Amino acid sequence: MSQSTESVREPQTVAKQLRRRAIWDVVVSILLLVFGYAAFFIGAVFAVFGISFAQDCSSCNTGPAGGGLIALGAALALLALLGTILTIVLQVLRRRSWWVAAATLLVVIVGWIVGFALFAGAVSGA
Repeated sequence: MSQSTESVREPQTVAKQLRRRAIWDVVVSILLLVFGYAAFFIGAVFAVFGISFAQDCSSCNTGPAGGGLIALGAALALLALLGTILTIVLQVLRRRSWWVAAATLLVVIVGWIVGFALFAGAVSGA
């Protein structure tokens, strides 16, 4: 069977035909997502070590604080995954997606900062 022009999929709308993929957007989005996952991993490592070192403190109540930090890590992992999925969807639709990747990075960094501040306050008894 010979290949005909009918087997080639054409974009459905004129807007999709006119929309071009910006290479810089793809590169920036990928870099921001990589930095976001690196920030998540670094925060998770610090959380594990922070909880384990706080266990040596006899006057500290690390149970609820450690559980909260673990729950925060799970929530940040879910948000990072959702940010990645939304970035990919926007890339497929040929829309600008760098802002979603930047927001994902920002949520991960701010989330860990707030989580560690609350953990430190709970462990120190302040």
